[in-house]
Amino acid sequence: MSAQSIQTLMHSRPIVGNGGQCNRAEPTTVDRAIVDSIFVKLRILFPVGAPRQDEEGIHKSEWLKTLAVQGIRSREQVQHGLNRARREVGDRKFWPTPRQFCAWCMPSANDAGLPELEAAYREALKHYHRPDKHRWSHDIVRLAVRETGSWLFAQGAEKEVFEVFSHNYTQLVRRYVAGEDLDFELPKALPAEVTVPTAPTKARQILAELRAKHGLGGGINAKIG
Repeated sequence: MSAQSIQTLMHSRPIVGNGGQCNRAEPTTVDRAIVDSIFVKLRILFPVGAPRQDEEGIHKSEWLKTLAVQGIRSREQVQHGLNRARREVGDRKFWPTPRQFCAWCMPSANDAGLPELEAAYREALKHYHRPDKHRWSHDIVRLAVRETGSWLFAQGAEKEVFEVFSHNYTQLVRRYVAGEDLDFELPKALPAEVTVPTAPTKARQILAELRAKHGLGGGINAKIG
């Protein structure tokens, strides 16, 4: 199939099965043509390590699946990925993986006018104990603090706090950029306020539950007491 204009194709419908939510078993002609166009552009930008012509079909199939699984489903997202790829040219020449391209398709916090993770975390550490009294740099930071919970900020080891906050903030940024609903309840594992010290055994149990809830691997090695 000859490559077609991605700008033309992407105006017709959501791409690659609407982020994996469609029941369609096979990608459509439009899906394949979009990936064809992406490959043509990336071959120019990143000539080193590009798939060989005789293997391109296998690579494109995996790209289609990855785009769907990663929720890349709009023309704005793919165009953002291509624009980011163009900015990367000065630093790299190697062909990106499909997951790398998907990451480029997702605007960063800074792209969306939000604080970067490190700045948001510093703000959270300083004001988590009185969230209603602080004028937050952005409501997404306040929501990430709420989802992380004051108990963890007060009782958890720094590594654990940062991991959970980072996970929450990253997910909130993605949902914000995608225009999704951000109104959800506080995690039930955390009290609304820290009132009394928690026993070390109970603290480790809560941290383990938090890690499982947020999909964070590894054991709890922090010493709490």
